[in-house]
Amino acid sequence: MVRAVDDGEGIDDVLRDVDPPADAGELWELLLESVQALSQALIQQLPVIALGLLLFIVGLIVIKVGVGWTARGLSRARVDHAVERLTVNLMRSILVLLLTLWVLSVAGVRVGAVLAGLGLAGLALAFALQNILENFVAGILILIRKPFRRGDQIESHEFAGTVEDIDLRVTHVRDFDDQLVLIPNATVFTHPIVNFTRMGRRRTRVTVGIDYRDDHDRAREVLLETVRSVEGVRSAPEPEVLCTQLGESSVDFEVSFWTAPQMREVRFVRDRVLRACKSAVEAEGMTIPWPIRTLAADMGPLRVAQEHSAGDAPAEDPG
Repeated sequence: MVRAVDDGEGIDDVLRDVDPPADAGELWELLLESVQALSQALIQQLPVIALGLLLFIVGLIVIKVGVGWTARGLSRARVDHAVERLTVNLMRSILVLLLTLWVLSVAGVRVGAVLAGLGLAGLALAFALQNILENFVAGILILIRKPFRRGDQIESHEFAGTVEDIDLRVTHVRDFDDQLVLIPNATVFTHPIVNFTRMGRRRTRVTVGIDYRDDHDRAREVLLETVRSVEGVRSAPEPEVLCTQLGESSVDFEVSFWTAPQMREVRFVRDRVLRACKSAVEAEGMTIPWPIRTLAADMGPLRVAQEHSAGDAPAEDPG
């Protein structure tokens, strides 16, 4: 029983007086009355609940068909796979949320109160799931800005490999040792990204040392002719051979050339270039020298030690 006291200006006090049941039988009667009241209310709402469930099921079917049409349209338009998946998932989530709110309003639920509760819950989740939301936003920005796509070979945050997939949390990169690396989108977005395949070509540099006694102008011509003839080396931009250093044992030439951007192609063409340059230099009678060290020894202290040792030796017996 609830008793309120009003002094004319408002309720000043609320007193709750609960009379305990006289015995177990009275308590059982109260429980039965509560169950009966709840059952009656549920029975009265059954038509509304059934209507809400029917509308929800029909709405889900309509959403599935609409999302399927959208996905097929994006696929025919050759939209990037990651963008297509993001669009479809967001569309499905938003439509399901709107459908749920509409069905609740039909069932007589106060949608405003539900939205207010969702807002408070969303704020709490935003603080609790800050890192996940950061990766989610970074994933959306990556898909919008498109610094790379599936199949591109990139390097980011000390990881390099081929991009296999981009979802709303991580970027899937298959490194060059065939290991799958999952990089958080926030890490990818906030660090420099090197896209090796975006330009469609890649430059490689190798160093070839020539002996100081050889003809270096001829060596440069031989190296340039050789690298131009190697399979996989592109003619445009032109290969270059430049003298870059007078080393300790050789005159060093930097041989630079362009190839296809894929790492496998780069490695194989580099191998062919190095082997061809070595063979061409040797065929011209030139030398790729070993490291040479010239040692200068001061023999003075050694002679003094030898003379001192000879002076201290005992004289031979003439007999």
